[in-house]
Amino acid sequence: MMRMSRLILFVSDLDAMVNFYREKLGLAVISGEGTGFVCLDGGGCQLALHELPGGGKEKNPPPREDSYLKFVFYSKTVEEDAAKLKNQDVRMREIVRFGSIIMCDGIDPEGNIFQISSRES
Repeated sequence: MMRMSRLILFVSDLDAMVNFYREKLGLAVISGEGTGFVCLDGGGCQLALHELPGGGKEKNPPPREDSYLKFVFYSKTVEEDAAKLKNQDVRMREIVRFGSIIMCDGIDPEGNIFQISSRES
């Protein structure tokens, strides 16, 4: 059986995206700063940000509702973490409960939707 080791996200503004995932979500940079391809430690799977050549740097683009991909980050305290992210000007949606699972979607600087969830796996 294969296991997932890395997700690559192609981005327009690499610096803004590295800053977001490092500073707002706490992912550590593993390698690549200054190269156009930065790997972050996602705690079991790397998130690699790959800069698109000549990409635009639109501020607060609309959420990518048509995307088939969503990054999910585990959180023991979804409500608390969602509030912290909102206080850091991260676009966060309403908290949703599904049985014992608590989750909250957010939007990164390029409109990608991510989620914080109490579901560990």
